[in-house]
Amino acid sequence: MSELLLGRVADDVVAALETGLPPAGRDSRLYEDLGFDSLMLIELVGRLQERRPALGELPLPDMVGGLGDIGSLTELLRAAADGPPAPPTAPAPGVRTEGTVA
Repeated sequence: MSELLLGRVADDVVAALETGLPPAGRDSRLYEDLGFDSLMLIELVGRLQERRPALGELPLPDMVGGLGDIGSLTELLRAAADGPPAPPTAPAPGVRTEGTVA
């Protein structure tokens, strides 16, 4: 995991809290350690999308239930930055796929 990305995500999380907490680390748990609630998560998503437009639209429903710590948030953001997987390419004409001729 990129330390730069992890550091930036942690900074965004703490900025969303605006409480003056020390910097969050990879294993800092959003809800238990940092006191996040669902409204704070919505604010964080908005802040991330504003500050990092390359991420595009973030999957808020996945984030609400699926994030435990800064590390899992960083992985989700990395996946968002990488974009969706490319669609499969069609086989070349004349290539057999599963018993048929394309």
